[in-house]
Amino acid sequence: MNTPVASIRLIALRIALGYAAFGVLWILGSDRLANSLFPNPATLALVQSWKGLFFVGLSAALIFVMGTLFVRALARSERRYRALFDDSPEALLIYDMDSLAIVASNNSAGRLLGHDADRLNGHHLVELMSPVTAQAMDHELPRLRDLLHHSVTWRLRHQDGRILDISVHGQTHVESGRRLCQALLVDVTAKLRAETELLRTLDELASTNERMRELSHGLSHDLQEPLRQVASFVQLLERRYAENMDAEARQFIFYAVEGVARLKALIADIENFTTQGTVEEQWVEVGTVVNTVLDDLSAAITAANARIIVAPMPKLRIDPKRLGVVFHILLNNAIKFRRAETPCEITVEAQGDGQSWSFRVQDNGIGIPPEFQADVFTLFRRLHTRDRFPGNGTGLALARKMVESWKGRIWVETAPEGGALFTFTMPDDGL
Repeated sequence: MNTPVASIRLIALRIALGYAAFGVLWILGSDRLANSLFPNPATLALVQSWKGLFFVGLSAALIFVMGTLFVRALARSERRYRALFDDSPEALLIYDMDSLAIVASNNSAGRLLGHDADRLNGHHLVELMSPVTAQAMDHELPRLRDLLHHSVTWRLRHQDGRILDISVHGQTHVESGRRLCQALLVDVTAKLRAETELLRTLDELASTNERMRELSHGLSHDLQEPLRQVASFVQLLERRYAENMDAEARQFIFYAVEGVARLKALIADIENFTTQGTVEEQWVEVGTVVNTVLDDLSAAITAANARIIVAPMPKLRIDPKRLGVVFHILLNNAIKFRRAETPCEITVEAQGDGQSWSFRVQDNGIGIPPEFQADVFTLFRRLHTRDRFPGNGTGLALARKMVESWKGRIWVETAPEGGALFTFTMPDDGL
């Protein structure tokens, strides 16, 4: 039973019982009092008549007052209903679950479908449906009738002929023996088109990524073989004619072999950059990931006599391999680009604000001039010659790609002591 209706019925029952009790007490009490005060039968009859008229008048006055209060309450309820239904910014309509006739609709529903709200009343929903939706309703309607709440998507025709995708959220109730459904209509046409376009774009992107991986693998495989041949024959040439070569010829051969080695490393870096692999997110202790990276870099840390301080780290849901790649690149660069005359000191810190985490890798090395701080994340961008600092300029570009894969950002600033301060972020999914 509907709660407001039950409350009204309970109040009415209490009033009726109270009135009945008052009537019984009035009749019994007044009769006894009249008999004791007026022993004369003629006078008693007159008093009984006036007593009856008084009771009738009192009952009429009570009924008038209660009826007036009830009508006013009903009018207030009707105004509230109209304010909530007719003037609602949401598109609402009520339809008969058996005949699909529209019983009531508000102005928002009329605007949504291009009709006046009054003109929608009395129409059948099938008249507004596309043929596919109308046909589907024949199969879905028996199931919907048995549900108290339901959510479906219909394709409805606008008055101008356009087909709209409408999300319908309905609630069924029984009124005077009729199964009525009050439905909220939401236009999701643009949303569904955007989702369809997004899925198409994702399919194209996946196809493009697959072709890129195939191309990268093909380039790596096809280019490595001729490079190996060049290196092998140049080294064979050096061994066979070593006695007849002067220092300049040996230097030329060294440059050729070194160039081949550098090109092979460059091809490997390109393949590593274009191939991301499968993302395997899991809950990991970031401090454990950092310690693993430090173990991998132990030889370089020892050679540089570097001092690395790692502050307490959080536990996050992330792909540990990708996170390890980022920390490996940043820590390796901090060690590589150290000052020769200054002991190498590196600090790794984390800071969270409840929505995201920021990780900072700060060193006291040679630093990066402000005018180049944005360029260092570009693929193959180098600030130093290879004879001073080896590498192909792919590390920071790969780090940016890893950070952006989990919707984060990475940037570099000048550290207070003149070194580099790298910061990258990631969302905080919480535990």
